[in-house]
Order: sequence, then structure tokens, then C-alpha cells
Amino acid sequence: MIPLTVEAGDAGAGAKLFKQNCARCHGQAAKGDGPDLVKLQSATSPDDWTDKSVNQSLTDTFIISMITKGGKANGKSPIMPAFAGKLNADQMQDLLAFLRSVAQ
Repeated sequence: MIPLTVEAGDAGAGAKLFKQNCARCHGQAAKGDGPDLVKLQSATSPDDWTDKSVNQSLTDTFIISMITKGGKANGKSPIMPAFAGKLNADQMQDLLAFLRSVAQ
């Protein structure tokens, strides 16, 4: 199992970034049920970050790569956009801290 610890990052700041940048697809509660999925006609839903087994199965490096490079570059949904150039490294660590904090 991968530990759910994050060395850097502010989960509170990450929650605000998530709401602004991610919730339309990933859902307000990070369950992978955002309202834009119907509009995008996505064949797959985003991961449910509140599911501890899902959350633990992904490394911090992979999650940061998904945020930075997007889904297509990581073998996931091409609908997931890349946020490199839109979010800085500290903001990505804040998002990571938030994602780790919602696992139940």
C-alpha cells in the first residue's frame, strides 16, 4: 500500500484550487461525478478520490504527472487537460495534499 502522506502542500489551498479547476469533472466532493461529464460524453468517469483503495493505488508522482501533463500523456482519459503552465509547482502540491486528504 502507498502511504497517504504528503510532505508538502496545503490541503485547504488545494481544496480551493480543486473547486476552481477540477470539480466540474471530478465533482464537488471529488467522487468522480462532476456535472460536465455528460456534456463531454466521457466514456469513463474520473477516479473517486474519496475511495481509499483508489487513492492509495496511485503514487504522488503519477498524480502530479496527471495534473501536469493531462490524461492522454498518462494513458488515461484524453478529456483530462494538462495544467502545466496554468498551475505552479506549489499549487500542484496543494492539489495533491487535498486529494490525499479526502480518502476515507
